[in-house]
Amino acid sequence: MLESINILLSGIIVGMIVFQSAIIAPTIFTTLDEQNAGKIIRNIFPKLFKFIAFLGLYMLTTLIFISSSYNEQIVYAFTFIFMTINFLIIPATNKSRDEGDDKKFKFLHTVSVVTTMLVLIAHSYLIIF
Repeated sequence: MLESINILLSGIIVGMIVFQSAIIAPTIFTTLDEQNAGKIIRNIFPKLFKFIAFLGLYMLTTLIFISSSYNEQIVYAFTFIFMTINFLIIPATNKSRDEGDDKKFKFLHTVSVVTTMLVLIAHSYLIIF
């Protein structure tokens, strides 16, 4: 039963990341001007990161109390850690963007993108294997 829930939650995480990255964000940036697009993106991403972090923490605590593979526990631990980091760096990312500090913005945005892609790959792995 928990195996099915694990696969389902990994699928939800993969789906949320792909949908946000491939559909929502590009549509917002091609439809709205930069200022309004920024307002929506700044509202969506914190929710995305918090929800995925919550799913990671929920599954991690569940998996710790049962006999599960360490791979699953590691994936959910990193999911929680990476999404929490992404959530916590949002204010600094936004501030650097607002102040025109392109170097800092690019660095923080890259951290966010790379950690999100690692979570995507790890959960894809859990679904496939």
